[in-house]
Amino acid sequence: MIKNHLKTAWRTLTHNRIYSLSNLVGLTIALFVFMLISSLVVDELSYDRQWSNSNELYRMRIVPKETKEGVTNNISGAPEGISATLKANFPEVLGYTSINSFSPKLTINKRSKRLAEINTLEIDSGFFNLFDAKIIAGNPKQVIAGAKNITLTASAVQKHFGGKDVLGSTFYNKPQEGEPEAYYVNAIIEDMPHNSSFQAEALVLMPKVNEFNPAETGSLQTQLLLLKSTTDINSFSTKINKWYNAQKLNDWAKGHNLIIEPIKDIHLLSITGWENPMQDIYLLAGIALLILVLVSINYINLSFAHALKRAQQIGIRKVLGASRKNLIMQMGLESTILFAGSFLIAFFGYVLISPAFEHYLEHPLTMSYQHSLLMFVGLLSTWILLGWLCSLPTALSLSKTQPSLELRRQLSFFRLPLNMAFTKVLVVIQFAIAIVVAICMMSMRAQLNYLYSKDLGYEPKNLLAINYTSWEGKDQAFKQELLKNSYISSVSLTGWTPFSGSVDFKTVKDPDNPNEDLAVVFVYADYDYIKTMGIKLLDGRPLSADYAMDRPFTDSVHNGQPVFTNMLISEGTAQRLSLKLNRSNEPLKNTPVGVFKEFNGASLKFPIGPFAIKAQKEWEGGCMLIRVEEGKKKEALALVNSTWNKFFPNRIAQINWQEDQVQHQYNKEKKQYQQLALFTGASMLIAILGIVAIAIYTLERRVKEIGIRKVLGASVNTITYMISRSFIVLLLIAILIAFPTAWWFTHKWLENFYYHIDVPIALFVFTGLFIGLTTLAIIAVRIFRTARINPVNSLRDE
Repeated sequence: MIKNHLKTAWRTLTHNRIYSLSNLVGLTIALFVFMLISSLVVDELSYDRQWSNSNELYRMRIVPKETKEGVTNNISGAPEGISATLKANFPEVLGYTSINSFSPKLTINKRSKRLAEINTLEIDSGFFNLFDAKIIAGNPKQVIAGAKNITLTASAVQKHFGGKDVLGSTFYNKPQEGEPEAYYVNAIIEDMPHNSSFQAEALVLMPKVNEFNPAETGSLQTQLLLLKSTTDINSFSTKINKWYNAQKLNDWAKGHNLIIEPIKDIHLLSITGWENPMQDIYLLAGIALLILVLVSINYINLSFAHALKRAQQIGIRKVLGASRKNLIMQMGLESTILFAGSFLIAFFGYVLISPAFEHYLEHPLTMSYQHSLLMFVGLLSTWILLGWLCSLPTALSLSKTQPSLELRRQLSFFRLPLNMAFTKVLVVIQFAIAIVVAICMMSMRAQLNYLYSKDLGYEPKNLLAINYTSWEGKDQAFKQELLKNSYISSVSLTGWTPFSGSVDFKTVKDPDNPNEDLAVVFVYADYDYIKTMGIKLLDGRPLSADYAMDRPFTDSVHNGQPVFTNMLISEGTAQRLSLKLNRSNEPLKNTPVGVFKEFNGASLKFPIGPFAIKAQKEWEGGCMLIRVEEGKKKEALALVNSTWNKFFPNRIAQINWQEDQVQHQYNKEKKQYQQLALFTGASMLIAILGIVAIAIYTLERRVKEIGIRKVLGASVNTITYMISRSFIVLLLIAILIAFPTAWWFTHKWLENFYYHIDVPIALFVFTGLFIGLTTLAIIAVRIFRTARINPVNSLRDE
């Protein structure tokens, strides 16, 4: 019986090539995109679940007791030494470790002085009790006096040392400040799993872990606890905070509490900054589900259309004794063949594209369909089951009809597809989804163009920055050495650049809300800062060494009176605080002498706050900005590096082009756009395939009607309009549903940016017209070709 069903199913599919090919292409594209998206989602959700202690491992961090609305906590560490203290005071704590991240540059070849920058975690010995490190050689817990003990991963040995045996070797780093230190290789271990929140090429044992001192703020460290499996996390958290608040804490610490969170939540569910990674997973999962909805609708629509052509075949089978069960089985096997064929094609496409996909993601997929039997079998089973479910509406409809109606192709229950409410709804949903994602994609593109082209108020192009470093008293000599070259137009020493350094804050009362404090950001820089940054001065004058009060003062009090030194303020600061030029401001203890244009020193996701610039002459540590002449970037970079090596031969500099860093801020949004563009293309192709196939079968059903109308005098244009009208109505309904939905999604996404475009209504209209006209043009061509058929041929009896 099954064999006969399979033969019939195969003959039906091969005989109706347009139906089969349309379905096969749509199913393959949909499944291929779904496999890419789902493998990424599964990989993201798998982080830190591979450790044997993953269910008992928790990260501890400190958070403010009171958080202002709209402000997100970005503290990911806890006071140093506190994990050891908790271990001594609470029996629930079985183990702990502290972790710091840094990237030492080791001189791995003494002759060529070749350096290797190795991504490293600084750990204490407890790390190896919490995490499963697979040792290849040596002992990672071994401590050799007189050097830092470093454990290298297998890939680091291959990448940086060419696979040589470096166990027991000693290398020296080239630090950003201070003297070189020795690093002794005490062990080689297997690579850290790719789906781990703690990625590193090497591990370095801390020489000393400071004890917890509640009276001092100290530094914050990433600290992990291994708790008993029976520990109630909520009660334990309450217990340690009660203990913590009973300590003799300083003022800053009193305003914070300790929280503990599962290590499995760090990657996606722990919001420690301005981003919420889980939102990206929801977006990707939503896209994957929409893909399945679209392809299911497409298959059901095509099945209904195809049922018209095979109505007589079904009627004959019923007359010959086919039961309702047999008909359902027959159509289920047809869907199985199509879905299984699409699975094979999509799977091989996925295998071929996986290396390129991993390169795009910039990390390998730990879990993928070709490597995980569970994922492979799960997807195949779900896909075949979906095929059976999609075949049921058509099978149930046909199995209910009378054979006499089917033999005459007069179906009372199942009428012409576009005259049936159910099919109309499916077509409308399909096109509404396609229009929504197309509009969202185009809106994302418009916002990205805005981000990349917006005037930031300063000129990042041709601006080179040396990140915060110790100048060892050579800052002015270094600056003057650079200025001797004609392609260096300006150099400035500063405590802050848009991507490095630090600022000071002065708190004043907010004039708009006297009950709230307002933090004014103060940047300390030399007199060339405005010129080098390319910031426009709107009023007043720049700071200059020619004015005594522009110079920095070590003593802010003179003869018992405060010294009001001069400063530059942004346009927004002057307006918000009602500051006037050359009039001292008591709360800020400074006098504004110039007003500069607002500039965005951070991502456009965040607003510009009150901003001021003050002069500073001596620089124990700081950053440097270097303005380069157009077309001389390569020469300037070589000059800065050679000058640095001349002044600081045993240290390394972190040098970056500001324009590159500005662009890299929005890599996440760029990838979101690319992913949505992929989905948009797939959804549009699926939708068009479906509606074109329905149009083809509709025309096949109405060939004789068209012939009769032509005989009665109807023109080709009239017939084309008449048949296209039903499609036009469905597209208009889809557009009416899609526009408000797309507006809501676009509006919510744009809210992630403080500076953003308005919701592009004109883009909505353009996208709707483009999709509608493109679809109708494809349909109209097919209708026009059918309408031109000679009535003699179309009216000929079968």
